[in-house]
Amino acid sequence: MLDVAELLGVEGPLARALEGFAPRPQQQDMARRIAAALESGGTLVTEAGTGTGKTLAYLVPALRSGRKIIVSTATKTLQEQLYHRDIPLVRKALAAPLRYAMLKGRANYLCRYRLQLARQAGNDRSPRFVEQYQRITVWAARTEQGDIEELSGIPDDSPVWRQVTSNGDNCLGQECPEFSACHVMKARRAAQEADLVVINHHLLFSDMMLKESGFGELLPGADGFIIDEAHQLPDIASRFFGNAVSGNQFLELGRDALKAGQHEGGDMPQLPGLALTVEQAVRALRGALGSDGRRAPWHAVCEEPAVRAAMRDLRGAAEHLSSALAQVAERGKGLENCWQRGQLLLERLAAFDAASESGRITWFETTRRTFVLHDTPLE
Repeated sequence: MLDVAELLGVEGPLARALEGFAPRPQQQDMARRIAAALESGGTLVTEAGTGTGKTLAYLVPALRSGRKIIVSTATKTLQEQLYHRDIPLVRKALAAPLRYAMLKGRANYLCRYRLQLARQAGNDRSPRFVEQYQRITVWAARTEQGDIEELSGIPDDSPVWRQVTSNGDNCLGQECPEFSACHVMKARRAAQEADLVVINHHLLFSDMMLKESGFGELLPGADGFIIDEAHQLPDIASRFFGNAVSGNQFLELGRDALKAGQHEGGDMPQLPGLALTVEQAVRALRGALGSDGRRAPWHAVCEEPAVRAAMRDLRGAAEHLSSALAQVAERGKGLENCWQRGQLLLERLAAFDAASESGRITWFETTRRTFVLHDTPLE
């Protein structure tokens, strides 16, 4: 039987499967070392220069190992490339009858329940929003995986996606009326059954945090992990092991509270006004934080009168909305979820009321329309 280096050699199956393939000693050496690490259960850190062919260097030993392997990448682009192009190619060349799957964070999948809520959310929509929403509705009736990458022509930053996908804050989990048909749960079941699973670093850290909290896991168990583009891990880790609160989270809370109120709340005439006050407070704080693309320590702006006033107004508006939601939370899971999210956002916002703790840094960044406040561990 050929070893992994020979599989990538001049007489190997990859040379027959790939037009223009040329053996590279560095690629063969890397593949041999990865195979040894997978066999021994050890740890290997390797850096591959441009032109080495690192993707084949780790896929060949991964598919050949007979073990359950998770491959994590930094970008969705590489994740898609691995799943749709590279893995099928290597699998065919090696005649390896393994099952493989791709798993993304829940915000990458259509949420059937939130799609229904968006349909009921009133008429204050732009023609472009309505056109995009209708396209998504047609696609939703035929998609099996619910991966929003399937639907082209709608920009990734379109507001419509935030209303028809879920995140860790607004997902209802097993309480969701669409749970049995949930695209996220289907993807996770496929990942559980696969021999090779392609994920990204954000999902990897989400799983780590969930396991540390004792509330379960997102990823299946695995015999080996291959971390591609590992140089991006520190920046992603700093975000996941810190806390963040954004203007968009408050805006989405207000919108979701209105939808839940219409769907579950009955007579709640005060909700539109409370949600509007939250929106106005978010806009005011965004304006107080200065120009687009700014990134600076929180202490550089936190004592400015305009910032202090905007923070006070946002806290007050969120508290009033949360208080109203607390009174009706028992009417439905959507309202209960909104109340819980409001409490969590207020807790996160409180971290910016005082000086930063030792070993942590507080900072902010702005975009054209919103802001994010970060509370990040130094180590």
